[in-house]
Amino acid sequence: MALPLEQAKAERNAAYSAFQNQLAQVQEDLAMRSIGGRIADRASEAMADAAEVANENKGVIAGTIGAIILWFLRGPIINLVAGLWADDDETERKADDD
Repeated sequence: MALPLEQAKAERNAAYSAFQNQLAQVQEDLAMRSIGGRIADRASEAMADAAEVANENKGVIAGTIGAIILWFLRGPIINLVAGLWADDDETERKADDD
């Protein structure tokens, strides 16, 4: 009966030793380069990827920007078109009255 208990303790000790080794490696990596440095590297990689995608898809980006501009200016554009149609209707009524 003592054999399974000793085996379990040996496995536990081996797992704890492996954990300690991994922890020491992480601490060593962090000592060489901080978390902020790692985040900055990842952010710069993401920006480089975004710039590459933007260069490959200039038409899509231009179309998206145009759509956003039209969306924000939809009210004035609708008013302008409505005003033009109203002027056309008044011109037609005056021509019919004459």
